Amino acid sequence: MREYDFLVVGTGISGLSFALKAAEQGTVAVLTKRKSEDSNTAWAQGGISCVADPEDSFESHVTDTLDAGAGLCDSEVVKTIVESAPDAIDQMISCGINFDRQKNGNFELGKEGGHSQRRILFSKDTTGKEISTKLLNAAKECSNINILEDHFAIDLITTEKLGIEGQNSIVGLYALNEINGEILTFRSNTVVLCTGGCGRVYLYTTNPN
Repeated sequence: MREYDFLVVGTGISGLSFALKAAEQGTVAVLTKRKSEDSNTAWAQGGISCVADPEDSFESHVTDTLDAGAGLCDSEVVKTIVESAPDAIDQMISCGINFDRQKNGNFELGKEGGHSQRRILFSKDTTGKEISTKLLNAAKECSNINILEDHFAIDLITTEKLGIEGQNSIVGLYALNEINGEILTFRSNTVVLCTGGCGRVYLYTTNPN
């Protein structure tokens, strides 16, 4: 059995961002069913929306998002994400991620559908690839992070399954080593699933399977 303070499934922007932050507090195992660079994040061509212009505002960004969401958005979640975006961008930049800039050093901001202001940060036409590559580099350089490629998470371990009485909670997972066929047991009180794939809910998507 392998024990870590944190277990993360997925090597996209969510999984790696969490892993880098969690590594400040303890050991982290990041599992991915393929190679570490294989994620939907790496395929993303568009940019990231963030209030980065003095003429823009959080209120405007929230309003645009709720309007585009056709009533399906949770307004409090939208507000939290919008207001957290500048700090998230700063964290990405600290990992070496380069967003396109003007000659004066300001961000080259794009304007996409649904936005009333220019607030799209991008890196050429391969924003996802830039983010994925730089986050992976940072994770690989971190001594507290162990990236396990070709490890397919197959089941969560819960206290209920172990016959432990009380509130049911997740205490680890089982994973298949796809190279040698071995089933491995990972123990952790914090398991974070960052497996993506939401694009597959649509009939048509450019996301890979």
